[in-house]
Order: sequence, then C-alpha cells, then structure tokens
Amino acid sequence: MTEGRLDRKRRLRRRRRFVFFAILVVMAAAGLYFAFGIGGSEKPQALDEDERIVPTTVADPTSPEAVPPTPEVETQVTPPLYFSGTGTWTYAEPANDTIAGDAGTLLQYDVAVENGLELDATEFGAFVNATLADSRSWTAGGAWRFQQVAEGAGADFTVYLASPEQRAILCGSQNTTVSCRNGDNVVINSARWITGVDHWDGTLETYRQYAVNHEVGHRLGHGHEVCPAEGELSPVMAQQTYQLAGCVGNAWPFPDGSTYVSGPAGDYNGPDLPPDHYIDQ
Repeated sequence: MTEGRLDRKRRLRRRRRFVFFAILVVMAAAGLYFAFGIGGSEKPQALDEDERIVPTTVADPTSPEAVPPTPEVETQVTPPLYFSGTGTWTYAEPANDTIAGDAGTLLQYDVAVENGLELDATEFGAFVNATLADSRSWTAGGAWRFQQVAEGAGADFTVYLASPEQRAILCGSQNTTVSCRNGDNVVINSARWITGVDHWDGTLETYRQYAVNHEVGHRLGHGHEVCPAEGELSPVMAQQTYQLAGCVGNAWPFPDGSTYVSGPAGDYNGPDLPPDHYIDQ
C-alpha cells in the first residue's frame, strides 16, 4: 500500500471519530435540555385549569382596602335580673289592717320593691306580712306587734327589696353580697332573694324567711350571735348567709313558738357593729 493511500485512511478514521464524538455531544446536550430546561433549572409541569395560580396584586398595607372590614357583632351582655333595678320603688298595698301579735310595742312598716327587678311588690309584701305574723316570729316573745301600712302612712320602718346597687346606697356600704339594716331601712338584697346561698340546708322559702327575720331583728335591737355548738339549731341572728358554722339552718327566733334560740354574741366577719347599723347578715 502506498503512503498516499495510508494517509487517506488515517484522515477518514479521524473524521469518523470526530463525527461520532460530535453526535455524542449533541445527544448529551439534548438530554440535559429536556430533563432540566435551558440554564439547568427544572422544567415546570403544566397545571390543570383548577390548579393554576391566579396572579394577585398585593395591597398597600396603609390603604383602607388592605384591612378587611370587621363584621358588626352584638356584644351587649344582659346582666343578671337582680342587677337591673331602676332606683325607683313600688310600694305594696297591705291586704288588710290586721295587727300581728297579742302584746307588746306596735311597730308599723311599709314594703317597697325596686322597679326593674320584675319582682311583684304585692307578692313580696304578702311574704313579709306572713313572715312577721307567723307564731314563730318576733311576736312570739310578747314584746312586739306588727302592722303593715301603705306608703306615706308614717311607718316605723320600711322593708325594701333592692338590687345590690341600691342596697349599697340604702345601707351606706359597698358590700353588695348580702342584706342589711341601716336605721329604719330593712333591706333585702334581691341577689339573695332570688338565688339564696349554696350552703343553706333548707328551702329557698325558709332562707327568705330567715333574711326577713334576721334584718327585722336588727331593727328591734338584736345584735349578731354565733352558732352555740355543732349540730344545734342556729340562732336567727347568726350570719347564716356567710356560714352555718356547724349549726342547722334556722329561719325563726322562736322555732317552737315560745323558746328563743340564742347563741354567743359575735360576728363571723369582724367586730360587732353599732346597734343602729348592721351592714350585713
């Protein structure tokens, strides 16, 4: 073989190698393009219509449109019924002019219920009348008689059924939890009248009788007493709204109609108060 023919074969082999190498380079580049897209980043897949992201415009946070409107919400809170008094009063008309008790000093009283409490003045007046006329109440000792009179008839004291707010005004005390007596004001707290107290071991009716007898007892000059001994009947002048202190709850000064139930003098919530101003029971 001549030298010219050998030279041509060498050049042919070099071209074949170059073409083969070029093909490999092109194939590799095409694979990278389809796998990652131009520039080497991953090519995003097409989204279905319901998956496409709709471009949004970001609002200026200082503009009114950037802050969604606040829906109007009803925020009025209805207070408990016994806090809804108006500070005005309806006086109960006495059912009759009967005097309760056979002997002793006659005290006349009238009865007033604060408006707005939705508590009936006539019903409250009848309850007070029945309590004070009961043979177990203060007439049993023979020292007192009672008669309910109308508003403006010159009563010796007034029995009020008052909201806690008005109770504080009538009693000159910010303690709105319990009932009180202040001078000729015998004030029954409507919060206690409606709900009683959890530790009371009788009915709501007997608790109400206790509250009336206790505060009227202050008007008659009786001070606070405490439970005499575990398991005994509580004196009506004990502060049973605060605690029973081991005694049995009692609504009456003379539970058997003749014997006064008493205990040692004292307060459960502090020193004794002046006899004309019992701010709590």
